[in-house]
Amino acid sequence: MSLTVPLRMSIRERARTANYPAQALDAIVQIPAATDPPELLVRLVNATAAIGASASLFSAAIPEGGPEPSCLTLFACHPDYAPAQDGLGPILTHPWFRFARTHTIPGTDRQVRIEEGADQEAINLASQYGFRSCFIVPTPAGANLNRIEMLCLGSDEADDFEGAEAQIVRTLARSLAAELHDWLTRYLQQRLRTAAKLKGSDVDLLAMEWRGLGTKEIAQLTGLSIASIDSRFQRINTRLHCAGRKASATRAAAYGLLEET
Repeated sequence: MSLTVPLRMSIRERARTANYPAQALDAIVQIPAATDPPELLVRLVNATAAIGASASLFSAAIPEGGPEPSCLTLFACHPDYAPAQDGLGPILTHPWFRFARTHTIPGTDRQVRIEEGADQEAINLASQYGFRSCFIVPTPAGANLNRIEMLCLGSDEADDFEGAEAQIVRTLARSLAAELHDWLTRYLQQRLRTAAKLKGSDVDLLAMEWRGLGTKEIAQLTGLSIASIDSRFQRINTRLHCAGRKASATRAAAYGLLEET
């Protein structure tokens, strides 16, 4: 006995069905309620399915004050894709991520440049796990922060994100990327503040350093002595595991901590 398996609708076909935008938005607005990255992944899987995508990936490179950034990546796709990609190299070297580093406007796989053999190998691998075509949304994290984020929606169908029919899908993808960015910023703020045991006055000092104020200017604004300011920054640098106050301010800004000031 055999069963007839219905063909999967393309994203563009699904976008023409009744209540499609409302159902997708219902899933997207659940993103802020996630309490930790594992729960965020579950909500990303749900939002990906509601949009009609075969797979998705959200990745962020976060400066830590040293030569290498840390990376948070959520693979809302087949579980074998993450280890398979790791076998090729870190996601930060993927041509999708290079696109996110060099673009502020989203684009499809047609706009991703293949510069070397490893790029084509990475693209071919992704196509096996639901990314035959894709839509990449770079998420700006603010000027000079060096924090790069990327949402990549995938489809088993070729060219599923192209043309006017896919406009609603591309708009929903931007909304999802924005919610993921906001969630990550709040999460990073709390994690860094707790881990480094930073007080409000410490954050104020980092914000002044980030704005380019010198020690004398900070002393005039705060009423602290120069020696006290230097001592406070030394303590902050130690807690943030950074070599100097500029690196500490850069890390705090990348984590969104200075947005609270």
